Amino acid sequence: MSAGYFSGVFKRETKMTYGQYVMQIRMEMAKELLRSSDLKAFEIAERVGYADPNYFSFCFKKQAGISPKEYRAQMRG
Repeated sequence: MSAGYFSGVFKRETKMTYGQYVMQIRMEMAKELLRSSDLKAFEIAERVGYADPNYFSFCFKKQAGISPKEYRAQMRG
């Protein structure tokens, strides 16, 4: 199966690109870790597949609308 064919089928079936799907899964895992652990943001970034913690924070804020630190404060507050 070619990458192009896979991408087309995936998008048709899920209504999102494969990259969007992977980011959504990573961010769901990050949110769970922010709610349930005391791990630092850079540790969470590593665990969900981001080598650069700044890029993780950028992607998190883009998806959630708030920073990982703000998310944790809201969930615990």
